[in-house]
Amino acid sequence: MHCDASKEAAVAGILEAEGALPATVLVYGDDANDLGMFKLCGFPVAMTNAIQALKARAAVSTASTNDGGVARALEPFVPRG
Repeated sequence: MHCDASKEAAVAGILEAEGALPATVLVYGDDANDLGMFKLCGFPVAMTNAIQALKARAAVSTASTNDGGVARALEPFVPRG
């Protein structure tokens, strides 16, 4: 992997191309390679099995991916009807 490659750089590039503000973005993570995204984006979500450094930066925590954590964290933002 190139030394400049990271999830943070990829997300930042997409946000710039779309004209979106990082503060409005929800990201998920569980390990050290997600720390840059957690610093960049406004709503970081730590999976239950995340490392402590991510849990400390998270806006909220959710279940593991295997236990539907992504869907559970998104649920409050999806209108019911």
